[in-house]
Amino acid sequence: MPDVQSLLSNVSGQFPIDLVVLVIFAVVVTVDALRNGTRRAAVFSLAAPLAFLIFAAVPNAAFLGSALAQLTTMGMKAALFGMIFICTFILVYRIVPASFGSGTFPLQGLVGGLAAAAILAVVWLQIPALVSLWTPSPMIQTIFGPAYRVFWLLGAYVALAFVRR
Repeated sequence: MPDVQSLLSNVSGQFPIDLVVLVIFAVVVTVDALRNGTRRAAVFSLAAPLAFLIFAAVPNAAFLGSALAQLTTMGMKAALFGMIFICTFILVYRIVPASFGSGTFPLQGLVGGLAAAAILAVVWLQIPALVSLWTPSPMIQTIFGPAYRVFWLLGAYVALAFVRR
C-alpha cells in the first residue's frame, strides 16, 4: 500500500502550481459567493478587464503618459496595474447595486468562482508586467492564451449572466 506522501508528490508533480493557485482562487471566490452572493465575483469580473484597458491606455494619456514613461521596471508597472485595478474595483463596486448579488446558492457560487478564476488567468496573461512577476506554466498559457481568451471571457460573462437569472 503506497504512503500518502508519495501519492501526493506524484499527483502534485503532474499539475502546475498555477493551476493550483487558480483552483484556490476559485474556491475562495466560491466561498465568498456562498456567504454574500455573487456581487463581488461579478465586480471582479468586470473590473479586471476594465483595469487592463485603462492600463493599456495610460501610456498614451496626455499628461500621465510622459510622467509614467519613467516607470522602467516591471515591478513598478505591476504596481501601477494593481493601483488601477483597486481603483477600478472600488468604482465598479460602488456602481453595481447591492441587490446585484444572486443570493447564497451553491450552483451560483461555484459558477461565479470559476468565472472569476478564468478571467483572472486571461487578464494576467495580457499584462507583461504581471507575467514578469509570475510566469504561468505553458499549460496555462495555452489554455488561457490568445487563441482561446475570447472564448474564456465570453463564457465567463455568459456564466455570470446565468448566475444572475
